[in-house]
Amino acid sequence: MKLNDRALLQRMLTGSLLVGSNLASLWWGFPAFAVLFGLLAQVGLFEFYRMAVPRERRREYLASMLAGGILYLGMALSASGLVDHGWMVLMIPFCAFFLLVELYLNRDQPFAHVGLTFLGFIYIVLPFGLLSYLLFLPNSRYNPELVLGIFVFLWASDSAAYVVGRGLGRTKLFERISPNKTVEGSVGGILAALILGFWVMPVWCSSLTASQWLVVAALVSVAGVYGDLLESLLKRSFDRKDSGSLLPGHGGVLDRFDSLILSAPLVYAYLRLVHWG
Repeated sequence: MKLNDRALLQRMLTGSLLVGSNLASLWWGFPAFAVLFGLLAQVGLFEFYRMAVPRERRREYLASMLAGGILYLGMALSASGLVDHGWMVLMIPFCAFFLLVELYLNRDQPFAHVGLTFLGFIYIVLPFGLLSYLLFLPNSRYNPELVLGIFVFLWASDSAAYVVGRGLGRTKLFERISPNKTVEGSVGGILAALILGFWVMPVWCSSLTASQWLVVAALVSVAGVYGDLLESLLKRSFDRKDSGSLLPGHGGVLDRFDSLILSAPLVYAYLRLVHWG
């Protein structure tokens, strides 16, 4: 077997396991989903801080990872109704702690450290946590259809973009950031998601109308392209090829879920502001 064939097979096997675990967690119910994506969020935070922080100072971000885990847990419990939404006021002293502690640590560029800490929360924990809120729309009962739709659109657009890009890709989309991504591949991926959103998802899932699913498909597929580009920009900023090596053939958690990081908040905002405010 050639090296490229072996890498492709490895990528397909890892992707299949991820798809299977995501679907299984949705089927088993909210606790399983919350645990799985809580672990993924923690791994993503670890990858982010490992890229951003010099090796000799990484221990300083253990508190940030712990805080990120608490933030995700609070969002999950709040989304499921186990705790009141008012717990969010705790974010005020929570944020103040990371600002005030810099007075005592005597670090160079203290606000750069604070900025990296909060960026990890916003870039990783918030999108993963919002998936829990999507699971309880529109009537506060567990409803996996919306999150399933996001996953389906991401998988379809990613697969179609790869196939179309390999076969027809000629025009580079953002060559300085992601040399392999093409306009043709991106358009192919978006069209695949739109087709599923208008003709397939309304038949499978009744939570949204065909036109609403079409909007969600457009948001997910377009945001997925930019989410991928942003993660590539992040890696280039820290001179990294992959965010990690946990997922053979894909790299790290951030490499595999980069499209989700931008699309989940946009879908949540669209549904809450336009339909279920």
